[in-house]
Amino acid sequence: MTRQLIINADDMGYTAGVNRAILQCFMEGSLSSATLLARGQAFEEAVEVCKATPALGIGVHLALTEMPPAAPQHEIRELLTSDGLLLPTPGCLLLSLKRGKIPQKALVRELDFQVSRVVDAGLRPTHLDSHKHVHAIPEVLEAVIQVARRHAIRWIRSPFETSAGLDLFPFVGRGEKILFCKQHAKARIFSIFKRHFLHRIGQEGLRCAEHFCGVSLTGIWNEAAMIFLLQHLPHGTSEWMLHPAFCDKDLSRQKTRLLEQRQNELDLLLSARWRDFLDRYKIALVPYGGATE
Repeated sequence: MTRQLIINADDMGYTAGVNRAILQCFMEGSLSSATLLARGQAFEEAVEVCKATPALGIGVHLALTEMPPAAPQHEIRELLTSDGLLLPTPGCLLLSLKRGKIPQKALVRELDFQVSRVVDAGLRPTHLDSHKHVHAIPEVLEAVIQVARRHAIRWIRSPFETSAGLDLFPFVGRGEKILFCKQHAKARIFSIFKRHFLHRIGQEGLRCAEHFCGVSLTGIWNEAAMIFLLQHLPHGTSEWMLHPAFCDKDLSRQKTRLLEQRQNELDLLLSARWRDFLDRYKIALVPYGGATE
């Protein structure tokens, strides 16, 4: 078996600085894939970047929280707050779903509008993932499956960490170990959806990468952790989730906790040492569309 690595940058289209960072990383051979926010403020610019770099794998970063909706508000009222935005947190979304307050048709409608906006812009998505990984929730997963089939998208991110886990703890910065443990614990709790997720993906003939990493290291990626993961990269297809961006004034105005952390990830991916390590361990980066069946 071969070892394939997808390094995916989430949040393309969020700001112009995110777009520029992803483009630079791709041009320098440091990442292979990105997922596009259909309602990001820099969406149109991101589309132009994607069209100019067709070898960059482009998926859709589905959002059901925090963002403005893509569908007409009167069709998805159950997904919205009083100010017309999508629900504030994954917890609110999950609670509303379990209480039966959100009909399936509203989920499908909103997600279909998001994917359609990317497709109508002239792009062909390679895969789907989601903001805060809400597509792991069974009710949301069913909507995502419908939308994937409608748009002939065969790959969906499996957002359950399988790479390294607590073995990464020694490689996390001293001031970041508590955050790492909190994020790792959340990832473990989230895994309650894993069996159902993989079962449904298999039933529908869809595909996902066998291994995933990035939740526990969100905002705290560093060179030592990346090298450790490269050294222990399992056979099959792995995905790493990162959020590179230029930390500029535009980003600082957004509702995100990841500011300087995004710049740090950008610097890591652009370092000559990182590309040397890829060569040393003979790791070829692939996009979702280029992963071996």
